[in-house]
Amino acid sequence: MIANKWADLHLHSTCSDGTERPADIIRRAAELKFTCVSLTDHDTVAGLAEASEEAERLGVELIPGIEISAHINEKSVHILGYLMDIQSEQLQRIISSNQSGRMTRMIRMVAKLNELGYKVDLDELLNFVGQGTIGRSLLAKFLVKKGFFKHPEEVFASILGDGKAVYEPVPKFSPEEVLSLIHMAGGVSSLAHPGFTGIDYLIPELVEAGLDGLEVYSSQHDPAVTEKYKRMAEEMDLLVTGGSDSHGPIGGWRKIGAVRLDYGHVERLKDRVNRRGALKLAPGGNAI
Repeated sequence: MIANKWADLHLHSTCSDGTERPADIIRRAAELKFTCVSLTDHDTVAGLAEASEEAERLGVELIPGIEISAHINEKSVHILGYLMDIQSEQLQRIISSNQSGRMTRMIRMVAKLNELGYKVDLDELLNFVGQGTIGRSLLAKFLVKKGFFKHPEEVFASILGDGKAVYEPVPKFSPEEVLSLIHMAGGVSSLAHPGFTGIDYLIPELVEAGLDGLEVYSSQHDPAVTEKYKRMAEEMDLLVTGGSDSHGPIGGWRKIGAVRLDYGHVERLKDRVNRRGALKLAPGGNAI
């Protein structure tokens, strides 16, 4: 009997807002018998070199990935990109613009916090963030550390979630622009945890703009939600992806091992990339 091959295509390291180094994530994946993983840090690929070295040593397949932030109608939209050329001009443009935008955004959020009476020093916050990707997740953890709240979830529910008093969107890119740039960098896209994002009404529009897949299997989806997006993916001829959205071993339900994606879905991701590349190279073919 051939053993099942499993993948986790949504993982975060200390290079964005996770608590484990990239190499540690790969070692944990190997211990849990994963065949394939993707490091999908927020708006950065800085951890891929370290992860790749450890993956090669341990025989774990590493899919180059990233989770890119966009916004539409005051809603944050997270789009996963896979199998891109991480040195491409298009991907570096996304990373550079979003990192610059994140800093501008954080300055505005810190100002709002201080207006509300939460005394936050920007330099102290930046020291806490370190080399990570500065965003709401680490800001929430910082506010817990300062004693303003008991849990990060409480921060989001109270002041930091979409549309709340301190919320500021990540500027610069719309979902349509992100999808286009992922394709230009040679990759495929998937809408992260759609059940959590709550933009079902926009999915057909995103498909028209080039969305390749849906993250059907997520630690943030219960069985009924998973089945819903599985049907939607079938109806719209979308790729199926899945992952734990792990940010470290201390995270209860949202940690590596919580989701095991059948490796057949990874093969379909690769096939989409290969077919798109063939269309680009074929005489008279339409560039995508």
